[in-house]
Amino acid sequence: MVVESSRVPAELAEAFVRVAHRIVWCTLVTVDRRGRPRSRVVHPIWERTPDGLTGRLFTRPTPLKLAHLAASPYVSCSYWDPQHEVAVAECRAEFEDDEETRKELWDLFASTPGPLGFDPKILGGEDHRDPKITVLRLTPWRLSAGGEAWRAA
Repeated sequence: MVVESSRVPAELAEAFVRVAHRIVWCTLVTVDRRGRPRSRVVHPIWERTPDGLTGRLFTRPTPLKLAHLAASPYVSCSYWDPQHEVAVAECRAEFEDDEETRKELWDLFASTPGPLGFDPKILGGEDHRDPKITVLRLTPWRLSAGGEAWRAA
């Protein structure tokens, strides 16, 4: 059963974050101009906000990714582990390239214990100003975890 409401139910948000932060890496799928899917593995960190749940990650703003998200700003994020625990977030994706957001996420990853947290310098730059990376913000419109599902009204 899918719950439809303006906000993610707190229990489902907790279940989703628990799975996502334990598994850490997810498959993120975009769609190209012709409607064909393209997947890659990414490392988001999810935060509860007054509006619900938000995921953010560092990514390289490749021409392909930029074109995909310009054509369709929606992505699918899927987590799976060998015990078949699954969590999925269908999201609107937006680049947030302002210095404050980049610094905030850099510090969040650096201060979060591993394996969810990591030293962002492994991305190749010395700090959050590295032009080869940017922040991708994920705002779910549908979530599922633990056999429960929600979608925005």
